[in-house]
Amino acid sequence: MLSVAKVQKRNAWRYTRRVAFGDGRRPVGQSLKDAQEMAGLPPGRWLGRGLAALGLTGGAEVSERQLELLFGQGRHPDADRIERGLLDDGADQATARLTTVLGQPIEEIEARKQTPLLALDFTFRPQGP
Repeated sequence: MLSVAKVQKRNAWRYTRRVAFGDGRRPVGQSLKDAQEMAGLPPGRWLGRGLAALGLTGGAEVSERQLELLFGQGRHPDADRIERGLLDDGADQATARLTTVLGQPIEEIEARKQTPLLALDFTFRPQGP
């Protein structure tokens, strides 16, 4: 069976937190990494052909902050580092932030009264007996 879930701004962070924790719930205030270790889940890893274009390393561990930036804000997973470097080089705050946005800025989409679609999750599950 194939299920499809739309990952949108309103549900993105909740969605990724649930998926990253193995469809369970973690205690409030507990880091994702600690919760995964307690549940016996391996940490998420970056995979895919597009990683080099983003400057990410295949197999590297995905941090909770990277998930928040990517799915919660539609920004590069290393936006904090990139933005800091641009600011250090003299860029203004707005330009530095815009540089880290992947695709069209969420704010522009919302200004048109549209709902940004950040990702689609396709999950294949075998049929039960």
